[in-house]
Amino acid sequence: MADRLDAVIAGGGPVGLTLAMAAAQTGARVQVLESRARGAGFDDARNLALSRGSWLRLERLGIVDALTTATPIRTVHVSQRAQAGRTVLDARDLGTDALGYTVAYGDLVQALDARACSLGLVRYGSMAESLESTPDGPIVTAAGERIAASAAFIADGGGPLPQALGLESTTKSYGTNALVARVTPERAHRNVAYERFTPQGPLALLPSGDAFVVVWTLPPTLAALLATVDDADFLSRLQAAFGWRAGRFVTVDSRAEYPLQLRTASMAARGPVALVGNAAQTLHPVAGQGLNLGLRDAWAAATALAASRGDLFDGEAYARARRTDRERTIRFTDGLAELFTMDAPGLPLMRTAMLTMLDGFAPARRRFGRALSLGQL
Repeated sequence: MADRLDAVIAGGGPVGLTLAMAAAQTGARVQVLESRARGAGFDDARNLALSRGSWLRLERLGIVDALTTATPIRTVHVSQRAQAGRTVLDARDLGTDALGYTVAYGDLVQALDARACSLGLVRYGSMAESLESTPDGPIVTAAGERIAASAAFIADGGGPLPQALGLESTTKSYGTNALVARVTPERAHRNVAYERFTPQGPLALLPSGDAFVVVWTLPPTLAALLATVDDADFLSRLQAAFGWRAGRFVTVDSRAEYPLQLRTASMAARGPVALVGNAAQTLHPVAGQGLNLGLRDAWAAATALAASRGDLFDGEAYARARRTDRERTIRFTDGLAELFTMDAPGLPLMRTAMLTMLDGFAPARRRFGRALSLGQL
């Protein structure tokens, strides 16, 4: 085996790469193992919502100048379809230029990859096949090579390592699917994002370039239908569900749909091995908290790794330190998904009251906007 590293990271997505670079900035010797070839995700056009807190972290890593296609979100408009009550969160109320940003997954990965590879942090085409715990730290096997480290982080949500270590996950199905698409409005979006709660489920429009990214929660059969109907039919149904607040939708492309679920690891660490990002939790897309929680995992893991330098990493202490943020964000996202999907007597009026009160009480609205943009739920 080569000299012992400070950490091995299984998974070269946004969370794994962020963790590697944040750790390297503290002087840690780290290696990312990514099973895919370099560039495999660069063409992925899926859009991500980055909070202002995440943007500031990426800025500290020196990559935001490469995110030239990122679109600022300056206003978030929250309302109900066919019901009174709404609230508006504005970046100006927080004294900042943006509440967050939308960016294509591929663009984010490419920017992170360029920086990480320049530092020699990533080994592509190298899958973490097994992980062995020893008194001196974990040993990861990849392509027949045994790599010793003081810590191992699993950032690959679909890999086999968590189950092999007994870090089981629980899954809750929402019984709904997300339909995603890209629509062009007749008029400029003015950097406004919309969260519209409809009888079928939450419907989000995120500004992206000169278009909106649609994330629409629907019953599975309806999502499958709307993923395949002709463009005119889709645009008509979207307009009817959302209304005219953002103007007329004129074109649509890039439609896809997938089932929604909440998946959480019952334990986020064992000894010097810790789960981060999607390996630890996968959230409902409402409020766009999943990636941002994962990036906070990465940043906290790098900080904890730096504090343990010279000693065996205490993954369980790291997991305890992350518990409050993780549980609050999961509860908030899950509760919001349930609250604005349930159809029960009195609920529309309750939602109206909540939105109206939040909009009418500026200190609470600013506090809520700051919590969402900085990840301090």
